[in-house]
Amino acid sequence: MPRLTVLICTHNRAALLLRTLDTLDRAARPPHWTVDVLVAANACSDDTHERLDERRRHAEAHDALPLAWFAEPVPGKSNALNSALPRVDSDLIAFVDDDHRVHADYLAAICRAATAHPEADLFCGRILPD
Repeated sequence: MPRLTVLICTHNRAALLLRTLDTLDRAARPPHWTVDVLVAANACSDDTHERLDERRRHAEAHDALPLAWFAEPVPGKSNALNSALPRVDSDLIAFVDDDHRVHADYLAAICRAATAHPEADLFCGRILPD
């Protein structure tokens, strides 16, 4: 099965990040795809690491998407992205910010578009940040 990884970079916005993860967990799962989430915790000095560990421990019990995260100590979103991209071995990457709330059909729509248009390298859509 093809795999989609949702990549999120965050810096000291644990509460916003958890809300974003909640919307991803509630989104419809695309048929015939596996989906997971990778978070790059970029130079975080708040409780982001602890909250991600807690969420990862309880992900299976709450039917949440599989969650992995890592700490990138060098500040800057470009540093977080440059550190994250080599860690992803999925067929498709969705970039979501820590202040985004995704539509209930978000994951399925991305996978439908990728299946329908395999020649495309980039898909964009409307973004409503929190």
